[in-house]
Amino acid sequence: MDPSLLLDQMLQDVSNLPAEFRYMLEEVGLEDEQCLELRKRYQQKEGILHKYIKQNGSLAANPKEDELLAEVEQSMAQVRELQEEKCQRANTILFLVSRHLNKLQQNIIMLEEDGLLAPAEDEMESGPDFSRESSVVGSTVSERKRKAASEDHPRRKKQSRSMSNTHREKSYNKGDDTADVKSPASTEREGTLDLQNYQEELFSSMNDNEKEDQNLYCFCQRVSFGEMVACDGPNCKYEWFHYECVNLTEPPKGTWYCPDCKQEMSKKLKKKKQ
Repeated sequence: MDPSLLLDQMLQDVSNLPAEFRYMLEEVGLEDEQCLELRKRYQQKEGILHKYIKQNGSLAANPKEDELLAEVEQSMAQVRELQEEKCQRANTILFLVSRHLNKLQQNIIMLEEDGLLAPAEDEMESGPDFSRESSVVGSTVSERKRKAASEDHPRRKKQSRSMSNTHREKSYNKGDDTADVKSPASTEREGTLDLQNYQEELFSSMNDNEKEDQNLYCFCQRVSFGEMVACDGPNCKYEWFHYECVNLTEPPKGTWYCPDCKQEMSKKLKKKKQ
């Protein structure tokens, strides 16, 4: 394999990422502004209610209370919906970064095995980083460590993943190994797809075109689907888990450890105390 061809292919694969990220971050900014406006609106309604109570006492019935409360609840529901859309966009960005990092890591390993690239320094693989932001990089770096151990079970090889399988990538162009990702900005301008439809089309045929999508994750040992969460444990056996398998309904805040890693950490803590 010619290293220059691999480099050209990687550069072509990531050439559309800046436009993708710029669009998504601009949308997140617009949604932030909408959230702020909605918060001002329901805070204003709450202020009217508090002012009436202050002037008339808490026992006096406010003739507009039901109407104001309904408006407050409606605005808060809209804020929650916007926050969920922001999370989806952030997950999409994380997924794309993770996917290209993983592909780069595979190309590096391929070149090393062919003797065309010197092995990476050991210090690159030392010292776990427990932050949520480093989980993508940590997963791809630790991939090499587990490669030899997992060769007998190719279906169980774990590769860095970052988000739900409801967000899948647009299909590859036939006869071309380079992914052809449709720009979401142009899709939105055409007004043909909403956010969810865009994400589904973007990643619709990834399972059919990329080998890494056949990997098994989580305790259930199934392929990636739905919302998924990464374990921050440095030696986690599964790395990624389906929300339903770990009883999650929304993204965890801060670091998150799977039940197995929690149990292992608890055992080590007890041994230290002894």
